[in-house]
Amino acid sequence: MAGAIVNVIGVVSGILGIISFGQDNFKAPDSVGSVVNIQVGLDYEGVLQNAGGNLPDVRLFNEGGEFLGISADPGDITDGAAEDVKIAHNSGNWQQTAYGLFSANNNAICIAYLTITWPDGNKYGWTGDWGSQCGGAWYYSNVYIPGTSTKPNCLWIDANGDQPQTGFQVHFPEFITDSSSLELPVGKDVDYFCNRGPPFQLRNDQDPKDVTYWLLDGQTKRSIESPYGLKGRDYPRRFGQISQRRQQPYINPHLNKLIISNDTEQCTSKLCTSETSRGPDYVNIADDNFCRMSDKPLWPICSP
Repeated sequence: MAGAIVNVIGVVSGILGIISFGQDNFKAPDSVGSVVNIQVGLDYEGVLQNAGGNLPDVRLFNEGGEFLGISADPGDITDGAAEDVKIAHNSGNWQQTAYGLFSANNNAICIAYLTITWPDGNKYGWTGDWGSQCGGAWYYSNVYIPGTSTKPNCLWIDANGDQPQTGFQVHFPEFITDSSSLELPVGKDVDYFCNRGPPFQLRNDQDPKDVTYWLLDGQTKRSIESPYGLKGRDYPRRFGQISQRRQQPYINPHLNKLIISNDTEQCTSKLCTSETSRGPDYVNIADDNFCRMSDKPLWPICSP
């Protein structure tokens, strides 16, 4: 989609909807690869800790499941920030990067949304609401998608066991609609996007390196695992420490922390009744409720 607006398919409370991403959400094309922009959640006055952390490894694959390129250990990102990750295509290949695989590193992040710009200028987007809708660990991101009033949930990913998801894949073309139409795709619902495999898939395995892709007959197949990196980076050293970390007791980084909100769109009951929400305790003065996130009781707060 190279038009002025990219209509991205999002989801709120199990209902599909359209979120219009303006051109400011996308980066200029790169002649030798694709550019991914990743936005993470905002710490609430230092309380929603670790929304920022290590950017994920980004692997890209074409429509036939063939590996095209990787950016390994692309660096760090601060909470509330958006950072670019440039992925050079193998041998200067200009093929379309239809599938993206995002594999976490050791410092967890909470991804609110991301965009990708292909070398030919086509643009696609995805929002973190799909993480919460499809059973991933999530929290309220507290960041807007620029040009909209939408604050998506953010999806936690981590490699060392602090969060259950180690990554996720996205089939980018399935998350946009024609720029001239606001109609949703026929025959596709939340169950399709969450459970078919290729459109969107949460990963819990160590250092995911492959994707599930569509065959021409509508069946699915797993791609061959991609290499560690274009130049054999030091993954064995880095990931050799993960199994040891997983054996250690889980320490909740959000213990004894409290978020205070007055956002009517971020209700306490939604966060508290979700089996997969993770983060600090939460009180919303707009709905007069409090949630203790460690065991999820929902209590009314006292009114003056």
